[in-house]
Amino acid sequence: MDKTKQSNLVIQKLVQEPTVHFFLMAVVIFVIYAISQTNRENLLEVDQREIDARVFIQEMTTGQPLNDEQRQFIASNYVEEQILVREAIALGLDNDARIHDMLAQKMRHVLSGDVIQPTADDLNNYYEENLERYRTLPLVSVNELVLNTQDELSAEVQAFLDSGSNAEMILAATAGNEAPLPNVNRIDLANIFSPEFSEQVFNAESESWVGPYTSNRGQHWLKITERSEANLPPLNEITDRVRLDWIAEEEEILLQQEVDKLWDQYTIIVANEEN
Repeated sequence: MDKTKQSNLVIQKLVQEPTVHFFLMAVVIFVIYAISQTNRENLLEVDQREIDARVFIQEMTTGQPLNDEQRQFIASNYVEEQILVREAIALGLDNDARIHDMLAQKMRHVLSGDVIQPTADDLNNYYEENLERYRTLPLVSVNELVLNTQDELSAEVQAFLDSGSNAEMILAATAGNEAPLPNVNRIDLANIFSPEFSEQVFNAESESWVGPYTSNRGQHWLKITERSEANLPPLNEITDRVRLDWIAEEEEILLQQEVDKLWDQYTIIVANEEN
């Protein structure tokens, strides 16, 4: 086989290689951008490792290798992102309260990133010092009866409600529907209805209908079917919650310490623009 044929075979093999395709496409992207920036005398250095990292993350997410077109799309997006960042900085768009807030929040995560995990004693002490945080509110389970009217009820229906009759008997006398509301506290009911109606329900005797609360759906009547008093769950039942609370508090303490250190590195001058 002569050298010309050997060269042609090598070229054909390279052309069929996906990695070569991706490399050539990336080169084309960079060259096109470089040409477009010639008159503006801008130079954008793009790190191939950043593109490779994004390709890797996408492949890990999808669980399958990307094809050439998908790799080109990721490379193009990365270059476009860098161009937009460069242009945004040139226009001073980074001097924006929302951007500053995002950067500050990211820096807070960086500064507070060394929080250790609590020991068993740490968790126990934190739990004992914050018992009221973990004490549950009193709960009720109620039956909600919605009557499809905002008008005054008939004497028969009102008598059924006053005597605490079951929902089936009431709905046989007037149109409406019923549904249970299990394990709700005062705050839950206040959010669904109103604080005043929530208090009426919690202060009512069991098996008595409380209402009406009027909405665009009609008249709401509630009857308590079960009560649960305030409860303090033991530590072993809420260990994960206590651990997260401990970490959050320790993270905040560490963060403030690191921020204070940064403050010490700066001289703060507040300019008075008033003449």
